[in-house]
Amino acid sequence: MIKPRFYIVLALLTALFFVSCKDPNEYRVDAEFTDYLNRFVQEGASRGHTFDLKGNGLIIEFAKLKNNNAGLTHYEDPIRIEIDKAYWTAIGKTAGADMMKEDLLFHELGHGLLKREHLNSTLENGDWKSIMCGGDKVNGRAWNINYKGIRRNYYVDELFNESTPAPDFSSNMFLADSTGFKKALALDFNTVQTAGWTLGEDANHKISIETANGNGRLRFQSKVTDTYLVFVKTNIDVLSDFSYELNLEYNSTDLTGQYGVIFGHHVEGTSGSNEPIEYFTINNNKNMYMGNRTWYSFFTELYEPQVLPGGKNTLKVFKIGTMIYYFINNVYSYCSEMETSVSGVYFGFLVPSNGVVLLDNLLICQKPASGVSAKIKQNQQLEFDVTTIKSLNQGIILNK
Repeated sequence: MIKPRFYIVLALLTALFFVSCKDPNEYRVDAEFTDYLNRFVQEGASRGHTFDLKGNGLIIEFAKLKNNNAGLTHYEDPIRIEIDKAYWTAIGKTAGADMMKEDLLFHELGHGLLKREHLNSTLENGDWKSIMCGGDKVNGRAWNINYKGIRRNYYVDELFNESTPAPDFSSNMFLADSTGFKKALALDFNTVQTAGWTLGEDANHKISIETANGNGRLRFQSKVTDTYLVFVKTNIDVLSDFSYELNLEYNSTDLTGQYGVIFGHHVEGTSGSNEPIEYFTINNNKNMYMGNRTWYSFFTELYEPQVLPGGKNTLKVFKIGTMIYYFINNVYSYCSEMETSVSGVYFGFLVPSNGVVLLDNLLICQKPASGVSAKIKQNQQLEFDVTTIKSLNQGIILNK
């Protein structure tokens, strides 16, 4: 039905009236965001930035965003910020939620109040240079940013001052003292008797010894689509200072399946879901990941050219104090704080969906001051456990 011209004109005038009567100084911030907004204001004040939010107006509200967006800033009068409700709720159920929420709000406030645009450059170690990363993807890399611990202060400094110098943690030089570590557990898998793990096969996996030229390797074959966590129980507490290394080979055309080392607190016979387990993984696309099972997702994704796709890769971690230092094929790659804060004596490796991983030369060392006992002998039978998880990481960081 065609409306009379009079009503059409009246409707247009009414719409124009409401648009023109919008308060350009409206201040409306959902209570969920108040604490993070206050933090932003305080951090800005300590760096010479002041904001009259209630005088100039600001709107921060929940929305149902599309295109995998976590947040969206509208340059209106006043500035209006939308945060995806489902994403906010999801990250709120996991460890690290506070820092992830702060990162998201600070990013959007960086757009709206600091007029910052996206910045997708990186530091020397591959970390994103700024929490303002986002927008168009760079080489398909995930937007996960390691926003916590020693990194937070740098990222907040850089948010308010783009000329902030590169931090010490971004150096590709290994800047820690790794002397004084003594051998605590060594497995070479040359014989069935020294395999450590119990060999055998069931409907879901097979553990065996593969021997070539007198050298044996532990072969773990997954027969399921889930990811396998394969543990050995030791007398070495992950809260002590230790080093852990092993050789892994995932000879597959699969480029995205992650394989690597795991260590932390594990309850035998459990599903492994959301336990405080640290992981350090690579894939055959030369990507590296690190994280903790209790978090929403991995801390960050890095490209590491020293990874040998389908070949033998030596992965090593040093845990010194609160820091973990990561090495790939004897090349220092990265450092990050350890998130696990409870005792754990489980070390192991990770096998991707329907994958076959070959393991060799497992070595764990400790400093004597850590209270380590004598070296575990090769012929000692160890306790072990295998468990499956649906995926290594519960979620991927959405765009901002």
